[in-house]
Amino acid sequence: MSAEKIVIVGANHAGLAVARNLMDSGKEFEITMIDKSDNLGYLSCGTPLLLSNEINSYRNFFYVDNETLRKQLAALYMEALVESIDFRNKKVIFRDKQGLQGVKYDKLVLATGASQVSLGISGNDLRGIYRIKNLNEALEVNQRLDLNNVKNVAIIGGGYIGIEVAEAIQKRGKHVTIYDANPHLMMSHYDESFGRLVEERLREKGVDLCLEEEVQSYVGKAGRIDQIITDRGKYSTDMVILTMGFLPNTSLGRFHLELYTNGAYIVNEYQQTSDPDVYAVGDCSTSYSNILKELVVNFSVSDALRGAYVAAKNIAGENISSSGTQASNAVRVYGLNLFSTGVTVNEASRYSIPHEYVDYETWQRPKFMLENSKIKLRLVYHKEDRRLLGAQIASQSDQAGTLHMLSLAIQKEVTVDELKVSDFFFYPYFNQPENFVTEATRHVSKKRGKADDK
Repeated sequence: MSAEKIVIVGANHAGLAVARNLMDSGKEFEITMIDKSDNLGYLSCGTPLLLSNEINSYRNFFYVDNETLRKQLAALYMEALVESIDFRNKKVIFRDKQGLQGVKYDKLVLATGASQVSLGISGNDLRGIYRIKNLNEALEVNQRLDLNNVKNVAIIGGGYIGIEVAEAIQKRGKHVTIYDANPHLMMSHYDESFGRLVEERLREKGVDLCLEEEVQSYVGKAGRIDQIITDRGKYSTDMVILTMGFLPNTSLGRFHLELYTNGAYIVNEYQQTSDPDVYAVGDCSTSYSNILKELVVNFSVSDALRGAYVAAKNIAGENISSSGTQASNAVRVYGLNLFSTGVTVNEASRYSIPHEYVDYETWQRPKFMLENSKIKLRLVYHKEDRRLLGAQIASQSDQAGTLHMLSLAIQKEVTVDELKVSDFFFYPYFNQPENFVTEATRHVSKKRGKADDK
């Protein structure tokens, strides 16, 4: 009996993880990977470090060696563009340096990722406007930042990617301005009070912010970007970097597979599309929100890797399902760490979820510890059943472990009343005797008690 033929379109985080998990399954597969890029396994999260000149070489951000991977696969086609998929006859048609080719599959995995959106405004085709999602464009930006005539850099989009890129470029001695149509930064993951902390930190470092300001057009000089026109004014700039959002790359299956509202492939809990022999993973596919109880698209590496694991296990015959997503996030801004999971107060209101929240601020360690920092916490919870819906943390200390715990608490529908009597350790090098999460939930209890007394 011949090995099952698996074709993976897209050799990004998700596609490579599918291949790796299939190879680790102990079963025989004939795996073919096809990707349009000339490099594999670039950790794009390292781009800000590249742009800030904080690393010796961008080559350290590759976690896969092309030749090693090629030996493990039946075939690896790089710089190959998939032109179409014959879903009826289970065949992928692609073009590479050898010309037009086709490969048959038993199971197909689409890991085609997403593209950063363009505003589609006048002047959008001027030179000097970048997206930096791929390595080659990041390298070009990095090279141009060495030029003395590049003084003013505009970041379009005030999400966490835009903020990280802004900090990196400001460290290169450039004047940076962030433009965002929203009233405060990072609205997708944080409420206004947390956004303001970031805004204050950026302004202290000399980064200008143009909030509630919509970019309307670009003006060029000799074919290169020279000015940004917004609904409030004109600004000179030597470079524009777009970081304001993504759209799934789903043109290959658009007329065969069921699509979500933003064009992503709709998948079930096994990562299967509407065609049971076709799986989709990563930014081109949907996830299930454990808070909203509906499909969403979560553009994150962790969600892509989780989906890849689920897809590979099901292809290998193990019936496992995804546990859904809380859309967790973390970002560092000039030494200030922010963490979020679940929904914000703004999102809960937008989705008409009955909710309340509590804010709590304290020191990370006992006050006698010389090395210490403040922690700001917000917990969002359901007004009726009191299950945790979301959390946001700001601190100079590392609270990644707390974020993981709170994400799992949301997934398991833990209530704030359960959290207030949960068992957390204490050691002065790490925390206070009374854990700040339990202290916050006890303030919730007091708040409710006072309300009940009225």
